[in-house]
Amino acid sequence: MATTANGVAGVGEEFSSGQLAGRYMGFGHLLRLWRKNARVTQPVAARALGMSERTYRKVEQGATFLRLTREQCAALASVLDLDRDERHALLLYNLGTSVEYTEEPQLRKALQLLIDRQMPSPSYLTDRNWNIVSFNRAMAEWWPWVMKPGANLLRWALTEPAARDQFEDWDMHAAAYVKIMKFAQATRDLPDAELEQLIAEAKKDPFIERLWEAGADLEESRDGHVFRMRVPALEWETVEVVSHVLHPASAPDFRFTVLTWVESAQADDKTNSLGGQRNSWAQENQLMRTELETPV
Repeated sequence: MATTANGVAGVGEEFSSGQLAGRYMGFGHLLRLWRKNARVTQPVAARALGMSERTYRKVEQGATFLRLTREQCAALASVLDLDRDERHALLLYNLGTSVEYTEEPQLRKALQLLIDRQMPSPSYLTDRNWNIVSFNRAMAEWWPWVMKPGANLLRWALTEPAARDQFEDWDMHAAAYVKIMKFAQATRDLPDAELEQLIAEAKKDPFIERLWEAGADLEESRDGHVFRMRVPALEWETVEVVSHVLHPASAPDFRFTVLTWVESAQADDKTNSLGGQRNSWAQENQLMRTELETPV
């Protein structure tokens, strides 16, 4: 029996279970509501997406599963006159990402304000491929490389000699970053040329190449990692920091990172300044390193 939106049978309305699912829940339902609110016909919406009206109808009905490209999302958002939150939902569903950071000048200013307010803790913002997008004064003073055009966190950490001098137990950090790149590669819906180029550059180092081939572990981020670094701006003093990694709700592909400086009289080579095991995040990386260094 057909039903109306309030659950009452509607005259002349017959829907299959798939049509009902699309009408009352999920992306198809949202798409139908957006189109109706914009007073746009199905043929017009279909043309904007470059698909047949029949295929478009199936999308609205929930009778077919597909993901729209970024270009299709942009075209649909334009023809349906979607607002910011609607575009946010459209992109999240189809691409797993949100609005483009560059499309939102006010968002850029808001995030820069947040970064600046973290002083004196070094803080920075990176995009999905770890390109440095923004940073505060403390970050620039501690690590001036962030000010260079094209600065990239993983490229610096894995390919620059300075990173080996500044990270205590650099090889453990390298293993952590390799797992992060593997996570990114495994979770991208479409091939990412920039990511693949970054991986290729890192793997030119024989040690990174062996790390890549040695393990299959993945890691999303370095959130909560406690580690030591030698900071040139502090006359090479060794400091201990906690890495806090957050994803802004309006730009979830981006990573907002704060490095909190911590000190404790109880800290030593076995215990970190938070009372936990020294480099506990790196235990698996340590095993991987040991395997790589063991003669065959």
